[in-house]
Order: sequence, then C-alpha cells, then structure tokens
Amino acid sequence: MRRGFVFTLDAVLALFLVLIMITAITTAESQVQSVYKTKMRMGELGDANAMLKLLRTVPLSQLVPADVVQKWENGPDPVINLTLVSPDMSPLEIAATYWAVSPLYPSQNYREKASIILGYILNSTLKGYNYELLINNWTDAFMSKGTYNYTLARDVSAATLVLSGYSYNQTPRGYVARAFLSKLREKVTSYVYQGDYIATKHGSRDIEITYIIPTSQFPVNSTVLNVTWYLEPAYTYSYYDVSLNGYSLDSCLPRYGLVDYGYEITSSSCPALATLVQDAVDNGSDSNFTVVVSKDYQVAGEDGAQHIIITYSTSQASTFKYPHYYYFADVKTYDSVYIEKYVFVPGNLTDLSIKLAGENIKSVTASIRVYGVDSRSFPLIDEGGYFVADNSTLASVVEGMGFNYSDLSGTYFTILFNVTWDGTGELHIDGRNSYVYADYIPFTAMSLYSVDVTQLINDYTVDPTTEYYNTGFYGDVQWDWNIPDYATPLYTTFQLPWLHIVGSNSPCEQKVSILMNATTNTWVKLYDAPVYNTFINAFARWGYTTVTRDYLGNPVENALHGGHNALHLQFGSCYYVSPEHALASVVYLLNAYAPYGNVKPYLMQGYPNVKAYNLTYAYNVSGVVRYGSIIVGDSTAIESGEYMNLTACDLKPDEYAVDDAILRLFNNLGGDGCTKPVLVDLGDTMINYVSLPGVPRSISPITVTLRVWRVGG
Repeated sequence: MRRGFVFTLDAVLALFLVLIMITAITTAESQVQSVYKTKMRMGELGDANAMLKLLRTVPLSQLVPADVVQKWENGPDPVINLTLVSPDMSPLEIAATYWAVSPLYPSQNYREKASIILGYILNSTLKGYNYELLINNWTDAFMSKGTYNYTLARDVSAATLVLSGYSYNQTPRGYVARAFLSKLREKVTSYVYQGDYIATKHGSRDIEITYIIPTSQFPVNSTVLNVTWYLEPAYTYSYYDVSLNGYSLDSCLPRYGLVDYGYEITSSSCPALATLVQDAVDNGSDSNFTVVVSKDYQVAGEDGAQHIIITYSTSQASTFKYPHYYYFADVKTYDSVYIEKYVFVPGNLTDLSIKLAGENIKSVTASIRVYGVDSRSFPLIDEGGYFVADNSTLASVVEGMGFNYSDLSGTYFTILFNVTWDGTGELHIDGRNSYVYADYIPFTAMSLYSVDVTQLINDYTVDPTTEYYNTGFYGDVQWDWNIPDYATPLYTTFQLPWLHIVGSNSPCEQKVSILMNATTNTWVKLYDAPVYNTFINAFARWGYTTVTRDYLGNPVENALHGGHNALHLQFGSCYYVSPEHALASVVYLLNAYAPYGNVKPYLMQGYPNVKAYNLTYAYNVSGVVRYGSIIVGDSTAIESGEYMNLTACDLKPDEYAVDDAILRLFNNLGGDGCTKPVLVDLGDTMINYVSLPGVPRSISPITVTLRVWRVGG
C-alpha cells in the first residue's frame, strides 16, 4: 500500500525528531557516524516520512564521516561552500540554501552539489531499498536508485515537505513572519457512507444487510451533532426492520415498516440514532446499521442510494483519510445475491484488486462497468474461504473494454457481482474482510497542517414543471455550493435516488453540466445524450475532482474550484431524481499554516513593548457567526502585560509582518476573521508566529519529495 504525507517544517527541535527516528530507521552502512548506527538499527528502514525528518533536522556532521566532510570542504570547487553553509546545518537546509542562491551563481552548479550530499546519505542509509528524491521536480543520478519505475512496486512510501528560502547577501530591508496552528477548539465535519445495490436473486427469502461504520476511528473528543439514515428498497414497497448496534429502531419507521420509494430516519425525529452513535464513539467501537428487508416473490434488498451521514464536531484538525479499501456491507440470506459496488477514485489509479470473504458461497463472478459499458463476466478465484481477483486480471478486463486505468481515475466506476449460494447453510458475506482495494496517487496532497472539511450540499433548485406526479422526483435539478477561495478542493460526489419510467424511451435527453465561472455564468457539459441510453446505470453516482472529462473525452481543468460551484441535471421524460434524498457532498482542505510572506517594514504593532496580541476574531462552524479570542505570540507576554488587545479588523498587513501572517493564516482558514468569518473555532489555542528580521526578499518555496520502495518491489 502506498502512503503519502506532506508536511512543512521550518523550526523543529532536532532532538525530538531523532527520538522519533528510533522507530523509523534501521540498519545503516558503516559510512554513517556511530552515534546514529544503533538508533537506526532499532527501527524500520524505508519510511520516507522519517527519512525526510532525518534529513531536515540532523546536522550533516552527524550523518557523514568527518573525512568525507573535510573532503567536501576542500579543493578548488568545494561541495560545501563555507561562506554559504556549514556542516552544522542539516542536509536539507544546505540544499535549500543552495537552491536559493543557484540563480545568482549559475556557474557554481549548486544544485549538483546538493545532490552529491543528499545522494551520499541516501545511498549509505537506505540499504536494500530503491529511492527517488526530487527537489522542485528535479533529480539526477545521485538522488535516485532503482532499475524500474516506482509505480510498479507494490509498497511505496512517499513524503513531501516544503522549505522556505531567501536571497542571500543583500541589504536588509525589513521583517517577514509566518504563522501556524497546532490544534483547534472545534471544527464541524461529516462522515459520509454511500451504499451499494444489494439484493437477493430470487426474493423468496429476507436479506439482512449491516453497514459497518468505522466510528472507532473518529477522534475521541468528537460530539455527534446529527445522524441521517436513508433507506431505499431495491423493490418498491418492501418491509423493513432496522437496528443500530443491536437496538431496534423499528419505532422510527413508517407504519408496519413498509417503505415505498425510500425513507429517511434522522436523529431529530429519532434521537436514539445520535445517542447510539455517540456511545460507540465514546467506547471506541464501530457502529452497525442493520436492515432486514423482505419482499415476497420479488427481489429483497436495497437499491444503491441508501446512505448514512454522521455530522460531528471535533478539535482534531485532520480527520479525513483518502479511501483505498471500499468495504462490502455484511450480508446474510438464504439465497444468491447480486451486488453493484460503486468505487470513486480521487487520483491516478495504479492498482486494483478484490477480496470477498464469507460462508456458504459456491462461486462469485463479476464484471466491470465504465461509462455505461459493461465488460464480460469473469470469475473470482476461490482461495478457500474467500474469492479474489488480482490487479493483472482487472487491468486486463479494463483493457479488453477499450479503456485503461486513466479512464477510471477521478471518476466513478462499478463492479457488478453475482454471489451464488451453495444451498446449505446461510449465505454470509463478511463485511469486515470483503473489499475492493484501489491504490492510487491522489490528485491533491495533504500536509501536516491540513484541516479537512466534508461539507454536505443541501442547496438545490428544481423546475417544478418536471416533477413526476407529486412524488418529489424531478427531471430538472441544480445543486449549488461554495468553497472558500483559499481552500484546496479535493472532490465532490453525488448519489441520486432515481426513477426510470419503463416504456418512456423517447424523448429522453440527459444532460449534466457544471458551472465553471459564476461571474460570466459559463457552463461546461459533462454529459449530453439526446436519446435513450443507460445513463442512470452509469451515472446515478457522479463524482469529480479539480480535473474531470466531458462526454467527448476532453479534460476539463478547474472543474472544482474556490467560490461558487454548481451541478445541473436535465432529463427528458425517462428519468427523475429526488434532490431531497440525494446525497451530495464536497471535501476540501483548509491550511493552518501561512509561510513567510513579503517583507514588511515593522514586526508587529507596538513592538518592542508589545510582544503578543489578544486577538478577537469572527468564526462560523455551524451556520451561526460567533466571536472568539486567541493569543498570538508568547503567552508569557500576556502575564507580563506586554500585549495589545486587537480585533481582526485592526490588523495592518501592509505594515506589520505578524499582522500579515495572521491575515494570511485566516485566509487559509476560510475568511479574514473580520467581515468574513473563519470556518473553525480556534478557541483557547494559540497562533504561533516565527519572524525573521533584516530580510531582503523572499523567493519561491522549495518542494522536496522522497519515494522509497524495496529492491525487487
């Protein structure tokens, strides 16, 4: 499994991170100084995150033998230019300095000298591993080792960090400052679960479906604010029994448990929902949402638009993880089962595999649906208790359809399963051990300071003339939502309860458009089908990232962007969707770090008598604007009276470096704290700032990426 981390570190105590390295780095070759040999042997080598921390924090003199350092310092063209750097600096600090000055001294080949230093350490340390180190997407033979592309390796550890650099040896002109947060008091986010189509093949038996929601992974201080559970029967007018963590919630259902097109249970009308989920979070256990669905002589099951939404507040800044394991629901029945599993991959897909575990399963066959095109079915291999399909099998199936993994990247595709009952005991699909695994390189990386927000999209408008007989299903719907201008969008997804009117095949146009520019009202069509086809089969689940494709295969850049976004569906008389019960959400990142900015003439207001601010700011985490205060700077300055009371509206970013850093931090958190509230409650935490006096001018940040994988994959 590939792992990706992005972090920005400018000033961290080396001793603290060296202790971390004890659990992250193993055997080093004899070239590494003895002071680090024992510690490196105690951990696991090949963790790119740990390796970059080592290169960022440990002095060069403690990583390279003294004779090598001395050799690099001497000669007519020394590798270590003691006028610019010193062996007491870390290797990456030396590299950042060399990168900063290389435009000033192009003939000195400072980039190559940096690569010699870094390559020596990597080659000495990463024994038994291949690696690739890039600085601003530049590399050379010293900083790479490997006989094949890293994407072919099964286990790649990847990490990225950003270093700030400044031009060297010029007349000082002022101050720069950076600001960052280490924690929050509160943010509000949502966990969103989208169901699959799951139904019996014959319908003569009930089916029990349990959705296992990983509330054990929620932050321990989470407070559940709202829970929504939408039921959608695979066959209209089915009978339901529902329970949560073993407690019956049948009293929250309509009369007799009879569900027509769908039914929504919420914690406002059924308080036990939130109470039981909160208990699970507090106990560190998962939540089991169970339905038993029955429909005599027809299929029994759920139709694919069922979903669960848990909205909660937490002080933990980072709660989102890119999904790679797409688990099946836990299923029990005395019948064969048909499943459509929907997979959305927000990155460049590199590996795909399937595992389906359970009891009393005779065989499993599957097929893949891409853009409405179904593949021929293929068998999963029985490996004694579970059935599998590996990456080579699935890649071959996709290729046989005329597609490749790039076509599956950044969009929904469907894997269809026929699970055949062996006719003995109860058929059971083990939801904890059955999954589709998708490995991919995310289109957008997360950093150590990322604050993720999953926001529900509830703002929609309909053309009332397109409603199908007062059912709440419409043929013309538009969703609108806003992403903060300074946020980084990850992706948006839609799951649509739908009706298909049998026999109404013409006129049956289907159009999907997205708003690209709200100012000019510019729209782009992602899908345009003038006649009847299998639109709903392919696109009842719609999702896209910042980049997507239109119906002609053309890439659409900036599809998801800061500001006003919209999705518009227009159907003929064949299809109708229910916007009230659609699941629509967007995931974006706020950034709790503002790097060094432009040079300002002064450090902060009132300095040097003032060394901290008691800053009042506006925030909005639940639809209501509130005001809070936060300390900026050293808390001891508050105790000694060396502080100033300010509001965010009093900041003067054009004059003061700290004010500039605070405002840029607020911008990253979704507002300015004055007329535009930030989207998190900073509470009683602190804004720390670091300043540099006498700085002439800043240059672009330097990005360092390291990938590590074992020799032979």
